[in-house]
Amino acid sequence: MRAALAGVGVMIAAAMGLLGGQPAKPSTGVALADLSWTEAAPLLTESAVVVIPLGVAAVEHGPHLKLNNNERLARYLAARVQAATQVVVAPTLTYSFYPSFLDYPGSTSLTLTTARDMTVEIVRSLARSGPRRFYVLNTGVPTLGPLWESAQALANEGILLGYTDLESRVRGAVALKQTPLRVAHADEVETSMMLYVDPSAVNMNKAVREYGPGSGSLTRKKDTPGVYSESGVLGDPTLATREKGEALVTALVAGVLDDIANIRSAALPAAKTPGTAPPPVARPAVRPGESRMESGCTVLEDRAIRNIGVRFSYLWRQMDADAISMLFTPNGDMRHPDGTIERGQQTIRDNRRELFKKPEFRGSVHAVTLNDVRCAGANVAIADGKWELRMDDAPDAGARGRGLGPGRVNAGWCTLVVVRTGNDWSIEAWRYTVNPPNGDAPTTLKQPGFIGRGGDRF
Repeated sequence: MRAALAGVGVMIAAAMGLLGGQPAKPSTGVALADLSWTEAAPLLTESAVVVIPLGVAAVEHGPHLKLNNNERLARYLAARVQAATQVVVAPTLTYSFYPSFLDYPGSTSLTLTTARDMTVEIVRSLARSGPRRFYVLNTGVPTLGPLWESAQALANEGILLGYTDLESRVRGAVALKQTPLRVAHADEVETSMMLYVDPSAVNMNKAVREYGPGSGSLTRKKDTPGVYSESGVLGDPTLATREKGEALVTALVAGVLDDIANIRSAALPAAKTPGTAPPPVARPAVRPGESRMESGCTVLEDRAIRNIGVRFSYLWRQMDADAISMLFTPNGDMRHPDGTIERGQQTIRDNRRELFKKPEFRGSVHAVTLNDVRCAGANVAIADGKWELRMDDAPDAGARGRGLGPGRVNAGWCTLVVVRTGNDWSIEAWRYTVNPPNGDAPTTLKQPGFIGRGGDRF
C-alpha cells in the first residue's frame, strides 16, 4: 500500500515529448487516474496492456481484518505491478460478485451478471481509444465466474482479457499449518498476506480459529443451510505470520507479472461476426522462446484446459445450470457408469436444473481436479482427473432420500475430451467412474445426472 510512485511525473512528461525528441513510452507503468486525457491518449495504444485491479471494499473477513481487506491487497499489488512493468493501471473495481458473505453486516455483492456486465462495459470504454489487451488483477475467488464470462464476451469482439487465479498462484508458496480446507476465508493465508501488505489493518488479538460445519454460503445463523461460522472465519488465522505473507505475496506478484507477459505476447482473439459460426481454429503458433511440453500442449493451453475443472466446480457451487451446460459443445455428452448418457447442452442444462431443486443438493460441492492433460492434435485434448461430490452434510441428510450421513462423499476418476472452440476449450465428452463405498460393488446411476449413495474420499 505504501509502494513509492516517485518518478511518475517524469515518465508522463517523457511520454508526452515534453523533455524533447519524439514521445517515448514509460519504462514502468502509469496510473490512468493521475493523467489528463491528453496525457493518456499516447499511452492507450493497441499494444498497451491495461491492468484493472479488482478488490472489493466491503466484504467481511472475520473480526480481525477490515471489510476492505481485498481492496487494500489489490491497491498494493497494483503498485507493485506498476513499478515493475510497462502497463496502464486503471482505477480499482471495489464491488463484485460475493454472494456467500451477505449474512454478515457490511458485506456487499453484485449479481454475477451485473459484475460481468460492469467489467465488460469498462473494458469496452477503454478499448475505444485503442487498447485490445486487458488484465484484471483479481484478489478474490467468487469473482472468477463473472471474469470468465467477461473474457468470453470480449473475445467475441477481438479483445483479450486475462485475470488472476489467486489460489493457483499462491498454492505451495508456504507450508500452511491450518487444517486443509477446500474453501477457506480470512484464514492463515489471507491474514499472513495482510500482515505483510498492511499490518495496521490486522488485529491479531481478535483472530479466532474456526472450522464451521456445512457447505455452501457462510452463515452466522445456527441450524440453517450453509457453512456455520460465528466469526466469519474458515480456517486458522492465528497461525498467520508476516514471513508467510511475504512469501505468498512474492509468489503472487511473480505470477501476475507472468500473466501480463503472456497477455502482452499472445495473439488477439478473432472478432466474430454476429450470426456466424467461428471458423476452424488451427493450433496457435508457439511464441518465440516457448516450446510444447511433453504432453503436446503449451503452458497456456495446459492452463486453459485445467481451468475447465475450476470453472465447473465454481459454477456448481453457484447452482448455475445454464453456465454448466455452456462448458460443453452443442453436442457434447456425459456418459454415466450404468450406460445412460446425456447429450447436448439442453439435456445437460435441464437435468442440472432438476438436480438443483432437490434439497440434498443445495449447498453441495462438486469438485473436479484435472491433473493430467495431453494435447492429441491441433484442436483436441484429453484431460484426466478426479471428481468429488460432497452432499449436504446436515444431520438429516439421510432422511432426504440419499442415504448420506454427515461428511459422506461420492468420488471417482474422470476423463474429459475437450476441443478448441474459437478462443476457448469446451467439453466434447465426459466419462467417469464411481468409487465403491466401503468395498461394496460399484455404484451405478439410476438416472442421468443423479448420483447414488456412498463413495470414498480421495
